[in-house]
Amino acid sequence: MYESANEKLKMTLNILVAEDNAFTITQYTKILEKNGHSVTVARDGQECLEKYTQELAKTEFESLDKNPFDVVLLDNNMPKKSGVEVAKEILDKRPNQRIIFASAYDINSLLKAPGTIPESVEILEKPFSLNTMISKIQA
Repeated sequence: MYESANEKLKMTLNILVAEDNAFTITQYTKILEKNGHSVTVARDGQECLEKYTQELAKTEFESLDKNPFDVVLLDNNMPKKSGVEVAKEILDKRPNQRIIFASAYDINSLLKAPGTIPESVEILEKPFSLNTMISKIQA
């Protein structure tokens, strides 16, 4: 019993979700929390950066190598700042931050265009099932 509790704790991830669609936010939050993860929501790109920076300030006291979130899940088409802009700014602060880009936009175009999505960013092309999202996040 003690081992399985520890295993469950190890699987608990702190996830920042940036998404402007209220229905999608609800779906992501429900499935992520159901799987034992902690979710912080941002409804636009600027809010995402603000929440990331606030958490970064807290974690920098603990360790310069620790990322404030285990995963940042970004939509591309958001108000104030796009997912691409947000990803670049986060990676400027923390180059090893894990980012998953979830977008219905033509991913191939984004990947081929110079100066768009950084190579380290993982891609999850919409539409996808919530189980696919969980598998990707927990991988």
